[in-house]
Formats: sequence, C-alpha cells, structure tokens
Amino acid sequence: MAMQRFLIILGAPGSGKGTQCKVLAQNNPTWKHVSTGDLFRKEISSGSEQGVELKKLLDAGQLVPDDTTMGVFESQVDQLISSEKVDFLMLDGCIRTKAQAKFLKELCERRSSEFKKPTIVELNVPEEVLVKRLTGRLINPRNGRIYHIIDNPPKVAGICDEDGGPLVQRGDDKEDVIRKRFQIYRNERDPILEVLDEQNKLIVIDGNQDTSTVTQLLTEAIKKLA
Repeated sequence: MAMQRFLIILGAPGSGKGTQCKVLAQNNPTWKHVSTGDLFRKEISSGSEQGVELKKLLDAGQLVPDDTTMGVFESQVDQLISSEKVDFLMLDGCIRTKAQAKFLKELCERRSSEFKKPTIVELNVPEEVLVKRLTGRLINPRNGRIYHIIDNPPKVAGICDEDGGPLVQRGDDKEDVIRKRFQIYRNERDPILEVLDEQNKLIVIDGNQDTSTVTQLLTEAIKKLA
C-alpha cells in the first residue's frame, strides 16, 4: 500500500490557504484538499452515529470537541484513501489546537505503515496586508465566489459577474475582528509547531505575492517531499 503524507497548511485568515489548496488539488489529482467544513458535511450526510451526534452539536450552535473533530477526521480520511489514489492530504484548518496536533502525531505513529510524518507548510503574510485583503473582500453568498474592491473588483460595483446578484461583506471582515483573528492564529500556531515541528522542518512560503507565484512555490516545495 502506498503511503500518504499529511500537509498541514497553516496561515492566518486571509493568507490564501483555501484558495491555494483548491488550485493545487485541481493541478495535481493525487493531492487532496481536506477542510474541516467538508469533513463535517460528509460525515453528517453518511448517516453514521458519529454524524448524527455532530449534527446535534452544530444545530445547537455548540463548539465541536477535539475528540469528536478528530474522530470525524480519521473516519473521513479513511474513506478518502480507500476510494482514491492519494499522495498528499492538504489539511486546511483541520489542525487548530495542540490537542488536535497530538492526535495527528499519534495517528501517524499508530498507522506508520500508511502515513508518513506530517509536514507543516505556512503561508506567511504580514498582518497589515491581511487587514487590507479582508476589509476589501466581497462575497457572493449564493455560490461562494470572492471579489476584492481593489484587486479583483466585479464589473458592476456590488454585483456578482456570474449571477447578477448582490455581493456582501462578511461580518468578520472588519478591521478589529481581523486583528483579533490574526492574534488568535498566532497563539494557536506555536503550540501546534511545538508538537509537530520536532526537526524544525517547517516550510515557510511568502504568501504576500500574486496567487500564481505562491502556487508555483508551494508546488515546488511539496514535490520535493515526494
């Protein structure tokens, strides 16, 4: 059986993690984009006992405990690797706490014949750049398309090019909220590195560049791990 490697994609909100993971997965069929939201939705739709309990938590607006999150994570990863050829699992927002990092480390040790030691890749973007990016972000809530009032404006102000409907700004794309989220990320990042970055093999990519350049740098860095 071929071995897979987890790639933990770290970066503050607005650093481009989700965008880059989607592009990399499109360009490389055996590189899979794994996000917490997708895992939760798939587990719930499976109708499993774990999925039923997860839906109750989410419907009640409660935080999902680490043990539940990682139970869903392992279940869904197993389904993915059993149905498709996978070389890299790009974890976008799946490892957010020290407890989750410990779980992933133990999973790789427990199933060392299937999973290589995880690698951490960080998209580094200065706080001020993130504030500029996110305060100018506009989203189509119907299809998820993202615009920016300066860098990627719609043809008609406030209107989506695709469906002609109104664009909105997310409630958490306000400057004070963005700065709080950035600090939360910095506080979460160090404990994760403490658990998983034992040999100081953190790969840092300068995310303050155009999207295609960042994609190229990420692709080159990941291919060196193969």
